[in-house]
Amino acid sequence: MNIRDLEYFIAVAETGKFNEAAKRCFVSQPTLSGQLRKLEEELGSALFERTTRQVRLTDFGREALELARSAIFQIRLLEQKAMALKDPFVGPVSLGAFPTLGPWFIPRISEMLHRQYPKVEFYLSEEKSPVLQDQLLSGSMDAVFLAMPQTLAGVEVVPLFSEMFKLAIPQNHPWHRRKSITEKDLANQELLLLEDGHCLRDQALDLCHKYGAHEKGYFRATGLETLRQMVRMEMGMTLMPEMAIPPHGETGIRYLTLETGDAHREIALCYRKTHPRKALFEDLIHHLRQFLKDALPVEVLDPDWVDTPKSDR
Repeated sequence: MNIRDLEYFIAVAETGKFNEAAKRCFVSQPTLSGQLRKLEEELGSALFERTTRQVRLTDFGREALELARSAIFQIRLLEQKAMALKDPFVGPVSLGAFPTLGPWFIPRISEMLHRQYPKVEFYLSEEKSPVLQDQLLSGSMDAVFLAMPQTLAGVEVVPLFSEMFKLAIPQNHPWHRRKSITEKDLANQELLLLEDGHCLRDQALDLCHKYGAHEKGYFRATGLETLRQMVRMEMGMTLMPEMAIPPHGETGIRYLTLETGDAHREIALCYRKTHPRKALFEDLIHHLRQFLKDALPVEVLDPDWVDTPKSDR
């Protein structure tokens, strides 16, 4: 038994699909399937029930999953502690973000990360918030960007910035000459929303319930780009995070400011309080705030504590 086989096992358990797990682990599906069959032979019991439609954990598989997560967590903790004793600013770091943030936020900070931390190998990934939370707690992810509020036990939640939502409407919508709308305008409006599992869906639903709007039935998008295309096709309107909006506009869509005072989301960097490379994350938070103030259309949330970056000492 080796660590990689346990990682394959956890990936299949979390995704429910061998092909998705293989993509996450950067291996071919036959390689992953073959290693898992060897693992089952070594353990002497099946981990999965395999059908043509789905992969389901066996009773033994459910017990083994928790043990596998614990084993990998402890091994990685040992590796991180040894590395941190040498230098917390050297070596690999896994950094995650949720799908309605990552594609627009990560590319903007990647150059800064590389420049500021030349000896750190950042492995970037994108998953829905519940998956990121599980990965953070299990130790398979070092730090993640999540929308607040977060109440994860043993996790440091450091607010970074607040990002406004705008209302995306078709170019020929009756409101197309307006620059903003009020909360009264939202009453009885139908909004296109994302599918379950996206934190942006929950935030949009909160606004809908508060101001009398509601979800457009029979449709839930898998991502922001799908929502954008639906608006362009004049199928409805939706909420769009400001970072995902092209700075010079785009054909077929108008973006209106929501004068509600609460049409925004707050983003935090989350990491385990016991992480041996805590000094790196505190330093990263400092440089992220400095970068955000200069480069992105967001409101930087100042910390309650004053941090002095080690890389500036």
